[in-house]
Amino acid sequence: MNKKIFIILIFCIFFFWIPFHNQISFSKYIFNDSFTATKIQIQKKPTIEILGISNTNTGYEKYANVSHVVSFRVKITEKNVAINQFNRDHIQIFINDTLTHPSIHMFLLSNDSGELIYDVMLSKLSGNGNLSIVFPEGIIEDSFGQKNDVQKFDTGISIDNISPTSTCKELSIENNKSQYIIQSNENLRPINGWDFYNTNSSLSKVFSSPISYPITITDYAGNTAEVFVNIQHAKNIMLYYATHNSGYPVNEFNHSGEISGKQAIIDSSSKKSERIITYLDGDIDNHILQGRVFDYTYWGENTSAICKSSEIKYTYGYSPSPTTWFDISSQNAIHFLGKFTLQLGGYGHNTAGNTCLNQTNPIPQEIAKQNLYGLSGIAFQLKNCEEYSIVYQIYVPSVGWLRASSDGEETTYSHDKPFSAIRINIVPKSEKQHLLNYWNRVIYTDYVG
Repeated sequence: MNKKIFIILIFCIFFFWIPFHNQISFSKYIFNDSFTATKIQIQKKPTIEILGISNTNTGYEKYANVSHVVSFRVKITEKNVAINQFNRDHIQIFINDTLTHPSIHMFLLSNDSGELIYDVMLSKLSGNGNLSIVFPEGIIEDSFGQKNDVQKFDTGISIDNISPTSTCKELSIENNKSQYIIQSNENLRPINGWDFYNTNSSLSKVFSSPISYPITITDYAGNTAEVFVNIQHAKNIMLYYATHNSGYPVNEFNHSGEISGKQAIIDSSSKKSERIITYLDGDIDNHILQGRVFDYTYWGENTSAICKSSEIKYTYGYSPSPTTWFDISSQNAIHFLGKFTLQLGGYGHNTAGNTCLNQTNPIPQEIAKQNLYGLSGIAFQLKNCEEYSIVYQIYVPSVGWLRASSDGEETTYSHDKPFSAIRINIVPKSEKQHLLNYWNRVIYTDYVG
């Protein structure tokens, strides 16, 4: 090996061996350098988010109108809030693209660990369209000068303050029944006793009898409209009746809520209803119709008289009693105007010279002229009938129409104040309250239709 190469090799071995031998440094100075990594904390902007939305329109939470309250819970995330302008003056409420100004109530629920939780309630929401909420930029600012970004939240709630509109039609169907259809311009809530017809914007019901009354339809937002149900062609079940007022001859039956005794109201007559004649016809058992009256007579308690036309006995007080009923199979059944009917009361209450059964105490002429006597209370029911109700209302001179009654309830002003007109109708049980409400609109008036 060349001497020169050998010397270089020895030098290299020695040079690399020195730093590792007993960690002994042969340098004059020892430098100990250390490097510290700087911890950099990145501050995020304040954020605002909606945690949940609720609506007092129970069952239809995706819809609201001016009567409802829409509430939402908001979380603001920021540990170092320097400026907080989250208040009713800075949040913005839009319906579609229109800025609106509902009533706003806000409550701070918590302020903990860099989170602020608010409950916000919106009421008196006017207008129509989709409800959205905007939190403008800069309503929350931290100590580093960072501000929240503008944020818009779609609530998914439709604000609707327009009442539904509708058209109606009656369709004649089998068995002399009618199907009534209400077609609206928007989806409707269900109505008890009615079915949806093809879509949720159309309602229908089958009727067996003529009837007229208003019904209220309601859209999803809770807006309402009154629709008048008017069944004219259904003849599957018919109720006929007539009142006999002294001086007003009976030539025909009324039906389906028509006023019997109407002319007495028009004439402001004092003449009273002395008897009612009624019967059922069609696809129903005529025997289920039952009635009783309170018969107010000149002769007083524990007396009876004979009807001048039918020769049926009528008795002062409840006939037959406060707890029993007459029906068409009783002794009060008669043929009248060619029909087999039930008679309640009797003609002759105010006929001068008429006497009770013992042939005494004839009615004086001056008393007869005053027309003080007749039927003063009445009740009807449909025995063992689950599908239909019977509704009736009486008119008392100088008082007006009384509150309508139904299904066995007695209607009377007082037992010494006979009535002069009546109207009666058979109605599906689901519609009974609608008809009662409608007839009760004319209480204490002289309504004649």
